[in-house]
Amino acid sequence: MSKVIVVGSINVDLVFKTENHPLPGETVMGKSYCQYNGGKGANQAVAAARLGSSVFMVGAVGNDEYGLSIVKDLKRDNINTKNIVQKGEATGVAAITLDKKAENSIVVIPGANHYLEPNDLPEDLISTNDIVLLQLEISIEMVEQVVKIAKNKGAKVILDPAPVSPLSETIYKHLDIIKPNEGEALKLSQKDNIDDAAQFFLDKGVENVIITLGKNGAKLYSKTTKKIFQGIEVDPVDTTAAGDSFSGALAADLSKGSNLDESIKFAIKVASKTVTKMGAQSSLPILAEVTK
Repeated sequence: MSKVIVVGSINVDLVFKTENHPLPGETVMGKSYCQYNGGKGANQAVAAARLGSSVFMVGAVGNDEYGLSIVKDLKRDNINTKNIVQKGEATGVAAITLDKKAENSIVVIPGANHYLEPNDLPEDLISTNDIVLLQLEISIEMVEQVVKIAKNKGAKVILDPAPVSPLSETIYKHLDIIKPNEGEALKLSQKDNIDDAAQFFLDKGVENVIITLGKNGAKLYSKTTKKIFQGIEVDPVDTTAAGDSFSGALAADLSKGSNLDESIKFAIKVASKTVTKMGAQSSLPILAEVTK
């Protein structure tokens, strides 16, 4: 089994539940408040680890209570944390508003995440056939360096391009898989539909494009393929970690030798389990819950 190396953000999530998202200039009363471990990178690492993969996390936290607690919890999930560094900035924070339909809006303050540097990644960590999974809550410069190193080492590189940020030609051409949701795909490509968006990514040199469609599943595109994968109907409670659980599950299944079609189906199943529970990492299922 190959390693899954997640290079990305580590945050604390502050979750506010309310009837409706506030409009600009509007104050609304909340129903409840909770605190969870989060960050797209850490979420995806936990997702992959709980599904049985050997996971290494590369990230940054502050020398504060949040950071120390999160690293301790990552270790409990059997994630290798030796490459999580402390920076002279506070641990990242995400403020999440969750409405009665379980739809979320998120404001992220990156803190230590934006100070993660290429020399924080030991080049000997990455081996041929490893899965390297990235997101965009760390600096674009860091993402660019990591994809080049990973591709040169013969690893498979997956980018979950959230939150959306302009990507360089270098990043695109080093990606085996890009996995945006529908909105991210349209925004990144500046196209009007997802088929054209997928072609935009393929033209940039990406080998495979997976566009997730929420409850409607996902679409896979390559130069020779266009496939639709059906979603699974559930009653959602919290969609905060849906995308992260999909990405982590995809990486986990690929690390075990599954083909891409099998891994997409598995990731859809994992994401459908995730949205039935509250929180980010607290909602991520273990393998037994998915396979029963």
